[in-house]
Amino acid sequence: MRRLLRQGGSTLAVVSALCNSGVHAQAAIDPNVAPRAAALERSGERQMAIDLLGRYLATAPDDGRAWFQLGRFYLLDARDWHLQGHRGDPDGLLYLDFAATAFDQAVRLDVDSGAVYRGLAELERSVVLVEDSGWSIGGVSRRPADAPEVPGFIVELGANLLSSCPAGGVLLVGTDLEALSVWYDNRDLRSREILPIRPDRYATDSVYRRRMAEAVGVGPGLPVRNALADVAARRPLCLTPTADMAATPPIVWTPFRLTRVSQTVDAGQDALSFTQLLEATRQAGSAWLQDVRGVYDSAARFNALLCSSLLLVFGDTPPPACRP
Repeated sequence: MRRLLRQGGSTLAVVSALCNSGVHAQAAIDPNVAPRAAALERSGERQMAIDLLGRYLATAPDDGRAWFQLGRFYLLDARDWHLQGHRGDPDGLLYLDFAATAFDQAVRLDVDSGAVYRGLAELERSVVLVEDSGWSIGGVSRRPADAPEVPGFIVELGANLLSSCPAGGVLLVGTDLEALSVWYDNRDLRSREILPIRPDRYATDSVYRRRMAEAVGVGPGLPVRNALADVAARRPLCLTPTADMAATPPIVWTPFRLTRVSQTVDAGQDALSFTQLLEATRQAGSAWLQDVRGVYDSAARFNALLCSSLLLVFGDTPPPACRP
């Protein structure tokens, strides 16, 4: 507990007490608190924002938006811990514990993005496990049984991305959404021995770089583009629709379903699935539909063959690349 008190510990203690005590006393919810905290964080005052939310949630523990913002701030703290060389107190895993606790409360209170961000907290835990024990252990870790389900159309996106990369390939992902989708239900990830890498993290986190370089068989001292060029000579590289081209080697890329691949690919028997996306689109209930739609739109920019399938899915609003 002393360690908690040295760095924002009063707020952490309040969060822990609230979540474990079953507090039901509820002051009036102030709809301005969560936006005010978000504004503070954007202005560089994240700790002040965390303290504001901690004091507020002690009296209004049923404000889901406030819990969500608090979880998001702790998730950002965990990522900063990586960027700072895995130094600092609390450590990254402790920040993730409190992020997960706050997101659990957001899920309880039906905040739309709560389950997705709770999933991101678990994804970040798996990254720490990879950094600690290597890909062979951390890379195939399963999400905890008590973690909430993310929307089915996000998991479906992940399955589509994985089926767009040949077995044994290295999948370069560009966003949190893509990374979460391919990891959250990772049976295909394990069975097809596909290894997802975040090039941005590879370039900025030396511990992550060392473990992932070990996994693909390159020296950790190589810059990301050189490392990927070395990998491309031995196994397929696959670029997701939002992957950063600046981090990729100057090689010929071939469109294949949702990705671009460094080698010629046999089409195989797998087909893209849009069942969950169609169902969610009809219900129009999730804020994440637009983000997932954006991934498919980006894929169509590089692969015109997708248009026939996506026109059936999106009807009167096809991807921009598919419009006359």
